[in-house]
Amino acid sequence: MNYYKGAVIGSDNLIYFKSEVKLQESDVLILDDKKYFIESIDNGMLILQRVGSIISVSV
Repeated sequence: MNYYKGAVIGSDNLIYFKSEVKLQESDVLILDDKKYFIESIDNGMLILQRVGSIISVSV
């Protein structure tokens, strides 16, 4: 289990959560009904950007 904390751009709040998979830059998180894009990882802190909607594409 991996434990993370993240900061949303433009907000003073921190988000604490755990994940069964290791997260990397450019991953997308879905926490409750909110979606976040991992813009960068800085010293264990995820810098998140809120995403409006995700479009599913199949090849």
